[in-house]
Amino acid sequence: MKMPLIALLVAATAVIAGCGGGDDSNSTSSTPTPVNSKLLTNIAVPNATSPAFSFDIGYTEAGRYYLADRNNKAVDVVDTKSNTLIAQITGSFTGAGASTDASGPDGIVGITGTNTLYVGDVNSVKIVDTAALKTVKTIAISTSGSRVDEGCYDPDDHLVMFASPGDTPPFVTFISTTTQTVVSKLAFNGSSGLEACTYDPTTKNFYINNDGTAAHPDGELDVITAKSVTTGAPVVSKAFALDKCSPTGIALGPNSDVLVGCDPTAGSPLITLILDRNTGAQLASVPFGGTDQVTYDPASNRYFLPARHYVASGTAASSGFSPQMGVIDGATRQLLYKVPVGAGAHSVAVDSGLGQVYVPFQASTSTAFPNGGISVFATK
Repeated sequence: MKMPLIALLVAATAVIAGCGGGDDSNSTSSTPTPVNSKLLTNIAVPNATSPAFSFDIGYTEAGRYYLADRNNKAVDVVDTKSNTLIAQITGSFTGAGASTDASGPDGIVGITGTNTLYVGDVNSVKIVDTAALKTVKTIAISTSGSRVDEGCYDPDDHLVMFASPGDTPPFVTFISTTTQTVVSKLAFNGSSGLEACTYDPTTKNFYINNDGTAAHPDGELDVITAKSVTTGAPVVSKAFALDKCSPTGIALGPNSDVLVGCDPTAGSPLITLILDRNTGAQLASVPFGGTDQVTYDPASNRYFLPARHYVASGTAASSGFSPQMGVIDGATRQLLYKVPVGAGAHSVAVDSGLGQVYVPFQASTSTAFPNGGISVFATK
């Protein structure tokens, strides 16, 4: 459903930008407030209003936006030029289960330059052919009844890594994109769960957010060398502490920056951390949080962080959320501004060429976001 909401949203965000001095951390009397990302449209998704829209990771490539849609047991396909839903790829996905860990589809990993997606689901990873618009293979991962969640792609060694956070202990699985078979697994003994990962072609490392260990109960960023995987003995070589974070999303930024999204426990400050991915040194703590998936757009040099658990006080809470998308500058590592997003917004993807940001949401009483669907914002 396309809705003429640009004027309303711009007015609302202007009020936010003008209220008080503490929200936009880089605002000074000599620095003009950046123009906020405008809401361009909301895309309707069938069966997304009731029950509440259950979705997970988003991914963009080659003029298409893909979304893990549990309500429809499908991967949604949006044409990013027309911003219309053009297909829903099914294939025995679990759908919305009794808990998040019992639901799928979940993570989506695209193999750049091909028509192939790897999609996490309960007990398995499914391979989707985006040209044929169908699921073509299922790779069994476990029999635990728990989901295979987020993943990332190593194009140098033709590997994808997926996390299974709900298993005991949590573990990751490495899959060859050449043979489409499991090549190894790595258990995270003592971990309370695993979150998003990424691969860095510069350092030749996988990075994955670990929810917590005895050494770092508030979370850590674990480093796995690709060489350890290709030699058949994957191992965590480094662990960088993420104090008061409860890490979620991850995105590689410019230079050696890596941004870690945080969803802290109630009573802790809402923050986002930026580290040096070589040393683990903290480069910035940005006063914005309550996020899940985050992304970096090299075209605008900005990070985009939808935060379903954002609260205006800046202190994490268990209720009273007013979801916002934070936009952080890649050069200054400062929060540029926030814009309202729909209820439950925790997934994000960017079409850099068109300058568009995709953020799914659930139905609510919000005038701007009344029905479940996918919001499209401008990057600037």
